[in-house]
Amino acid sequence: MLKEFIKEYKRVYQISFDDGFLGEFERFCAFICEPKFHPSKELIERLNFLSLLSHEPPLVAIVGQFSSGKSSFLNALLGADILPTGVVPVTAKPTFIKYAPNYMLKILHNDGRDEYKNIDELSAFVDQRHALKDVKNLTIYAPNELLKKISFIDTPGLNSRSDADTNETKMILKEAVALIWISLIDNAARKSELDELTLIPNSLKQNAIALLNQKDKLSSDEITRVLTHANLTYSNYFSSVEAISAKLQRENNSDSGFEAVFKFLDKIANTKEDFIKATSQEILLSSQNQNLNFINILDEISDIFTKFQNKTNLKFSELKESYNSKFEIFFEAIKQNAALIANEINSALKNQKSAYYKEKTGFLNKNSFEKIEYERVSLDIDEILAKLIYNDEKFTKIFKKFKRDLSEFQSEILADLQAIFDELKELTLRYKAKYESLRKSDPLHSDLIFADIRKFSSEVYSLFLSDIETLFLAKFSNLELFFERVFIKVSANYQNAIRLSVNFIAQKCEKSSKDYESDPLAFSLYYPRLSEINERILNELSYYEFESEFTGNSTFITKFINSLQAQTEQLMGKNQTYINSLKAKYKGDLDELSSFSWS
Repeated sequence: MLKEFIKEYKRVYQISFDDGFLGEFERFCAFICEPKFHPSKELIERLNFLSLLSHEPPLVAIVGQFSSGKSSFLNALLGADILPTGVVPVTAKPTFIKYAPNYMLKILHNDGRDEYKNIDELSAFVDQRHALKDVKNLTIYAPNELLKKISFIDTPGLNSRSDADTNETKMILKEAVALIWISLIDNAARKSELDELTLIPNSLKQNAIALLNQKDKLSSDEITRVLTHANLTYSNYFSSVEAISAKLQRENNSDSGFEAVFKFLDKIANTKEDFIKATSQEILLSSQNQNLNFINILDEISDIFTKFQNKTNLKFSELKESYNSKFEIFFEAIKQNAALIANEINSALKNQKSAYYKEKTGFLNKNSFEKIEYERVSLDIDEILAKLIYNDEKFTKIFKKFKRDLSEFQSEILADLQAIFDELKELTLRYKAKYESLRKSDPLHSDLIFADIRKFSSEVYSLFLSDIETLFLAKFSNLELFFERVFIKVSANYQNAIRLSVNFIAQKCEKSSKDYESDPLAFSLYYPRLSEINERILNELSYYEFESEFTGNSTFITKFINSLQAQTEQLMGKNQTYINSLKAKYKGDLDELSSFSWS
């Protein structure tokens, strides 16, 4: 199957071309229409127009405001009353004038249907007073020698009563090789005209002239003044401005000014190949610009990610430094709170006189005991617990504040990280909104590629942000679990830590007393030191369990931020790789389009 596909592809797209201009043009058409470039319907229609033009006379558009004498000009130019004239706007529909051995009229209807009639019926289709809504355009065929070299299109103008007809004129102008603007000499260069001239395609301006008709109505000085003004006013729209008289031309008067018109038309007839080549270059440039535009669109999202990553890396460094400083403060708070508790316990220790009885030695002292008094340390558990827990407000407030501060710190971290993600989200969604409804401004551009760009833009969240959002949410959960562990083991556990510590010290004091009484020589009395009490409280408050996570070079927050940063960079790298793969396709097409040249 693959071999058959390759064979068919070569048959369609790898063909040889004849030498000469037509062969070069066919080579260009085959190149620009390759499937990988996804040519639009409008581009193919433009190529078909150029192909038709290569075998037919070039088309010159006759444009002007109504009653400017377009039909009279054409009749004078062709030396025959082909078009009707009158005081009312008569060219209701765009009317092509082409060569044929015999006169004939073709009516193209909006539904695509062709209808051929006798030329005598033309008047029924050119008067704007008639309802011609179903007619798209007309074609007059005439046996005129000039029409062998040039075809004309007489337009209803760019200010037709019908928007549809005006739009039809604009579309037809895209098929014209040159343009002749007709204006009455005593009404030339008015504002109403200038508004219309802005609608003329730029591609026509180098092959466009303005003709000021009815020069026979003015004196030589008046003509000179009008031409001076018109040349200044029309300079951005036409290559030249000429004064003519259709009336004098019909009278075969050499002063009609039509010599300049025939010279202009000869130039157009002889530059058809240049026009085709120039238009082909415009098509090629349009395709290049399309790919360049899409590369720039992809560069934009790539740039968003690059700038975000650079900015985020700096932000992560700042946050690590700030968070670690605060972590040390919280860790120091545990130590200080433990010291406060230890001081309270230490101050509750009391020296207590105790005594035990020891059997006297010697024969005479048999069954005789002596009382031995000593002083030991004791701790009243109920008393100290009542002070530190049951009747206490001090430590309740201290540890509530610790938990509140720690909770606020957790919220601060979450808010900072959420702000980082939200910034990326905003930039990405702004990009999405900018391009998900993108429409081509140049009809020659590819509909399919524009659809791909719109689809890509509409999916940026799922393509790029979804994984990053999942990462951030997972990290948020890890952060919450860590703080929850601190809350449970420090804030919520402080009363239990006090109980365990007090019981441990009291029991140790009691046990040492019993051991001492059993064998004073083998056992010594236990006297709790403040540092020992403090150490016990620290252990029970999980101080040493959290030491590596709150201080040092590998704190929890350092590892947390480093992990988030590394995983974010990994996802961003994955995103950039995907974007670069898309860019490579457009870049490859752009390079291939840029390398094409005419022999």
